[in-house]
Amino acid sequence: MQYKLMLCALLCAVFSGDGQADMPVAAATCGGCHNAAVATATGAPELNGQHEFYLRKQLEQWQNGSRGQHPDDSRGQQMAAIAKTLTADDISILARYFSQQPSSRIAEPGSDAALLDKGRRIYIGNCGACHGDKAQGNLALNAPVLSVLNKDYLLLQLSHFNSGVRGTAKSDRPGRQMALIARGLSPADMQAVAAYIGAGLP
Repeated sequence: MQYKLMLCALLCAVFSGDGQADMPVAAATCGGCHNAAVATATGAPELNGQHEFYLRKQLEQWQNGSRGQHPDDSRGQQMAAIAKTLTADDISILARYFSQQPSSRIAEPGSDAALLDKGRRIYIGNCGACHGDKAQGNLALNAPVLSVLNKDYLLLQLSHFNSGVRGTAKSDRPGRQMALIARGLSPADMQAVAAYIGAGLP
């Protein structure tokens, strides 16, 4: 609880007067790490624009221990500790609120054309069928939006799926499917597809 209050205080200090007066307290707490203005520095994904079902599911998985328990997942362990302080109403409020906010993530330039082309081919062959041609996600397939995520976070999660840090829980069928796909990618492949998505799928 003390950690949550500290995050809330941080957010209020950073974003006071920016039109966020209608932000629920629980959402303001999350923004201390996940707001687009600080997400790159904290290594946390932006939540704005993500599907409501996916946000709810991840918080529930951190609560029930099916995510964030691996010793090599320090950030997941932090999220698991925070999620355990949330009520069911908190989770519903958070998932609904962030899903309704527009993403402000800016495409990340800088990758060379060859890397992006490799990432494009990998995305089309391995990711697009579930996550959509523009990484917009697919509710019917329980596939989250990827276009709101930065390349560093995408690469970290692909690496976690690849190495077994994430996607091993029996109750997490989509996670197990992702782990199977990620295990077929080399480190260079994962870097390329993360760069491609992070650059806005040029």
